Amino acid sequence: MWDVSRLPLVALVAVLALGLTACGDDEPTADPTPSDPPTAETTTPSETPSTSETPSQTPSETPSATPSETPTFTSTPDPTPSETVEPSQTTTPPPAPGPDPVPTTYADAQAKLDAAGQEPRTAKRFQTSSGIYCLTQSRFAVGCELPSGGIPDPGYCGTDGPVQSVGRVVFGEGGAPTAECNSDTIREPGAATVADGSVVASPSGAVQCLLEASGVTCIDTVAGSGFFLGSSYSVFGG
Repeated sequence: MWDVSRLPLVALVAVLALGLTACGDDEPTADPTPSDPPTAETTTPSETPSTSETPSQTPSETPSATPSETPTFTSTPDPTPSETVEPSQTTTPPPAPGPDPVPTTYADAQAKLDAAGQEPRTAKRFQTSSGIYCLTQSRFAVGCELPSGGIPDPGYCGTDGPVQSVGRVVFGEGGAPTAECNSDTIREPGAATVADGSVVASPSGAVQCLLEASGVTCIDTVAGSGFFLGSSYSVFGG
């Protein structure tokens, strides 16, 4: 307790004021009682969206990682036709033509020239593509000669002579054809080369020659004789 009798009035008032303040701070203050007790707020949406209207982040048709139909790259062979295709008939090509037949008579030779169907060209001398040299009109000889060598014929040429081969055929006396086992030549340079299949005649037309790949066929239309000279030889009268 304060001794109020010993303090002046002012000090007494100050002390009382401080005492009241201290007493006021020591007294507990009662918690205010609210008129209405607090109620926990519950946030309730006014309208709950239905599940049918709620957008789904997953599409209604979810794509599958694996396609429903996996494409394949295996080629499917064409279906076998119901009708069996018959193999086509094999056409056998005709056989290659053989060498031209060697005429052995005047009639055969005349037929060959007629079959050629060529208008005779006039030339005193000529040579074939294979090198056979011919004279249709000459003061030396009328006939044809092989380019080299000859056709072996020891039965005709003999075995004792220098030549056993026929290398030339000429029209002799009276148009008779004669094979010669020659070692000389009647060839002279500058003769024109005539294509196979052609017919060449002398300026008088009496001697006519057909050129073929196999050789030359010549006839004397006046004497009715002729010869063939090529890989082989043949002489014939009328």
